[in-house]
Amino acid sequence: KAVVSTQSTGAYRPPGSRGGPAAATRSLLPNVSDGVYKPGSDSSRNQPSKQAMKNQRKRENRAKQTEEANAKPEPTMQDLQSTIVDEREKKIRNLKKKLNQIEKLKNQVAEGKTLEKNQMDKIATENDLIEEIKRLEL
Repeated sequence: KAVVSTQSTGAYRPPGSRGGPAAATRSLLPNVSDGVYKPGSDSSRNQPSKQAMKNQRKRENRAKQTEEANAKPEPTMQDLQSTIVDEREKKIRNLKKKLNQIEKLKNQVAEGKTLEKNQMDKIATENDLIEEIKRLEL
């Protein structure tokens, strides 16, 4: 029977390099600092790689964009007045729409059609709607 030795002799070495002295692997890798290989880094210039610089610019640009998006200008007095006018015009349009519906209901009554209670109540509010439109148009 053959006896297999379980003792480790260190790092793995391919069969062609066994039996001789161990090669200094650090000297073969030019970009090694603190025992860690960093591809793309040049230890002679002490600068980050091109990709690292590109990623840094991306992060800076993204931060600028979020700052610009978060910086909202305060509304001016003119903006507030235009909002009020828009709301007033919207209310007037809504009231005129209701008046048109009342006119249609009145035409149906004139034709002899019977209306439901809620439709009759809507016709009864015509004067109130006209007064409110006059008040808003001032």
